[in-house]
Amino acid sequence: MKICIYCHNRIPKEALICPMCGSDVSDSDAIQQDEFYQSTLFEDNTENFVDLTADEEEEAAETASRAEKQAFSFNGAMNKFFRYVRFLWKKMKDPAETRKSRRESHNLYGYFTFVLSALLSAGLVTRIAVALTNQYDLLSQISLLPTVTFQVEPVVWFMKSFLLFLALYYLYPFLAYLIKTFFLHRRHAFHNWMTQYAGMNAFGLLLLGTAFMISLIAPILMAVPVLLLFLVHLSSYLVTFIASLYQTINETKRDTLYLCLGGISAHLLLMITIAYVLFLKM
Repeated sequence: MKICIYCHNRIPKEALICPMCGSDVSDSDAIQQDEFYQSTLFEDNTENFVDLTADEEEEAAETASRAEKQAFSFNGAMNKFFRYVRFLWKKMKDPAETRKSRRESHNLYGYFTFVLSALLSAGLVTRIAVALTNQYDLLSQISLLPTVTFQVEPVVWFMKSFLLFLALYYLYPFLAYLIKTFFLHRRHAFHNWMTQYAGMNAFGLLLLGTAFMISLIAPILMAVPVLLLFLVHLSSYLVTFIASLYQTINETKRDTLYLCLGGISAHLLLMITIAYVLFLKM
């Protein structure tokens, strides 16, 4: 094999015309392959040189931009979290907002609080139910009397409990909003009302979080204090429902007491129906 001096492609040694470029190589001696490689071994070939400086600069700029966005999103999330904590702290000190101060709240705080309360409540109830079931199974194995066996699936129980408590927490402010709007003829922004109602139960959320942490540590030993704190948390929603209606100006002929009883009865019937569907039909 030899190298064509015109196109620098390898051609047969006996070729007179380059089959690649069609040049006449009969008169001129084509460079042998070894000689060509030796002659170009130390040459500076700048034709195929690739400048990587621009790519490195673009990559560095992209990395810096990505880091800046991540830092910005993290700082933004932390700011939102601290604003939410400040909102709860302010509501714990003044649930009914009797003091005149600037409101630092968000329309979604109420929905987030209800979801958080439902998650903590479902986790607490599931933890207690599973622990009591395991303890009951242990005692039934050594009992001489006939026992009833049942099994609690933690994941299924948690999901059903979450839906049940989510409905419980949402129905109270929703029914209060309906009574205020259609019976007391008071206009409220629905999202702001949900946030205000959730804020009035900020102390109850603190009790719920405390009960949840205790249930993770000692679900059997501390079952009674945990359930007591949990019941106080649930009762705070009922008290808030009644207080919110009594604090509303009633210029109608309807008695506020009967409106409260009607709302509580409707809430109870709806919760019984939802519990029946979740735990007995599904």
